[in-house]
Amino acid sequence: MGLGGCEEVGRSSFLLDIGDKILLECGIKLTPKETEYPLQVKTNLDVVIISHAHLDHSGNLPHLFLESNPLCYMTQPTLDLADLLWHDSLKIAGIEGTEEKFSVKEIKRTRKYSFAIGYNRKMPITKKCTLEFFNAGHILGSAMTKLSFENRTMLYTGDFKVEETRLLTKADLNVGNVDFVVIESTYGDREHPDRKKTERDFVEAVQDTVDNGGIALVPAFAVGRSHEIIDVLHEYKLNASIYLDGMAKKAAQITMNYPKFLKDPKFLGKALNATKWVKNERQRNKIVEEPCVIVTTAGMLEGGPALSYIKRIHADENSSILLTGFQVSETKGNRLLKTGKIEIDGIEFKPKCRVQKFDFSAHAGQSELLYALNKWSPEKVFIVHGEKEVAHTFSKKIKEDLGINAVVLKQGKIQKLD
Repeated sequence: MGLGGCEEVGRSSFLLDIGDKILLECGIKLTPKETEYPLQVKTNLDVVIISHAHLDHSGNLPHLFLESNPLCYMTQPTLDLADLLWHDSLKIAGIEGTEEKFSVKEIKRTRKYSFAIGYNRKMPITKKCTLEFFNAGHILGSAMTKLSFENRTMLYTGDFKVEETRLLTKADLNVGNVDFVVIESTYGDREHPDRKKTERDFVEAVQDTVDNGGIALVPAFAVGRSHEIIDVLHEYKLNASIYLDGMAKKAAQITMNYPKFLKDPKFLGKALNATKWVKNERQRNKIVEEPCVIVTTAGMLEGGPALSYIKRIHADENSSILLTGFQVSETKGNRLLKTGKIEIDGIEFKPKCRVQKFDFSAHAGQSELLYALNKWSPEKVFIVHGEKEVAHTFSKKIKEDLGINAVVLKQGKIQKLD
């Protein structure tokens, strides 16, 4: 049953009932108006599995521990990064005067009942089911989940990337036989541009901005994307000061604790060491006085230092706001791209500076998704984590190109495997 993440991107949560009750993901969806949550779990859970740390997959997990203590499984980097995001959620709730659905107490309970598993290791998680994680290539510690039960197998992809990225090796598609696949469809209707060309175009836009005397503001996801951008800028030897701000700093420290999960940890370490880390508001006021690059949270402009920087540079035609990630509908980042306007602290701004988006996606494009499904050749595919029109377009494509039965999961509806 889909509890969230069905015909939408955000609040992923899927309940698998094989006699044992297994919850795949427990995320939230951040919108300008409110935080949206999955449907309530109305059964006693045996196990919860988290594919990676992003809040749309892990953000509501501590809330489960208000009344129960299910066992949770994820990789160690996922647990550490998710812990960082959970505490940040509490911090933001305190600043904004809103009520969070959990407290520090529930975060501690979550860690207590969470077990870290590495890749390619089979482990019994209930009397009926075994679990095996495979590298998903999405962010640090991200995992595809293979469940084996009653002589049947199911693969839940979570978010995954078939081609390697700057920081990570590509997803491990050698998962063996699978009867059913639950697959993301974020980009199920389109392809990504060539990664190297995207990097070159991005660096050129940054350098042009700095050469013209402006500030290149790069809003980026704290986990993964911000560090990839730093890595890219270091590789191309950008001629400008580079600053890192926001929660990305703590995420970077966690990331460097897990070199075995990274493609080239030494180079990333050098890139981060060559970057200047912003410590406070006073420093923010000072660095915008000279041309520079600022990589900062939040990637969809829903909060973080990025908004304070936009207020400082919005009237400067020589500056630029360079978005680098997926912009969920109704977010500030999405509205800025579509209308050229953004609301910050109740005031509407219409930036005169350049606004541009670059596709650094860590999700598989349509051809990557089809390639993976063709390799796995399952009996049936269940489509999740994609906007409604995209998910249905992808479902039709699977049937036409691969001849595989594909179903778009709907929220609150039970869907039988067979």
